[in-house]
Amino acid sequence: MDSLLSLLSEYGLWVVFIGMIVEGTAVILLSGVLCHMDVLPCDSTFLVAILGAIAGDQIWFYIGHNYAQKFVSKFQNIEKQIEKLRKKVQSKADMLALTSRFIYSGAIAFPFVLGMHKYSYKKFTILDTIGVSLASMAGLSIGYFLSGSVKKLLGDVNHFEHMVLLVFIIFLSMKLYHSFKRA
Repeated sequence: MDSLLSLLSEYGLWVVFIGMIVEGTAVILLSGVLCHMDVLPCDSTFLVAILGAIAGDQIWFYIGHNYAQKFVSKFQNIEKQIEKLRKKVQSKADMLALTSRFIYSGAIAFPFVLGMHKYSYKKFTILDTIGVSLASMAGLSIGYFLSGSVKKLLGDVNHFEHMVLLVFIIFLSMKLYHSFKRA
């Protein structure tokens, strides 16, 4: 376990950066746990998480802006559904750009859809940066304080597996909650 923690201590910021590009929710919560355990420095982790999330959102926006129409035009069912959503997306575009990282599975979908609907790149970048900063701060804080709460409840938990399990249970609970909410 010590070797895993030393690897995370050495390369953890890269893991945070790449993880925020790919999937932000679990990564940011685990990052908060690792900050609480003094494996990762809080200030650098916060900055790297923001940069990774912005990079990921920019990539998805670019793909949506430049390639979505070609892909969607091949599937008429999807094209009809997207056309129905166009007015809703346009009326709530600013809010989607600002809150995409707060909504589960919105980190990929919303930048992609906004890019596809030719939303202003400049506006997207400004609102997304604000939203990403707030979501990163919230996610790191939640992971950090949940880690501290578990330590108070269970005593000095020095086992990384317990923290990972806790974050996994929270993440799974959020996923189940959202899936039942949609049904």
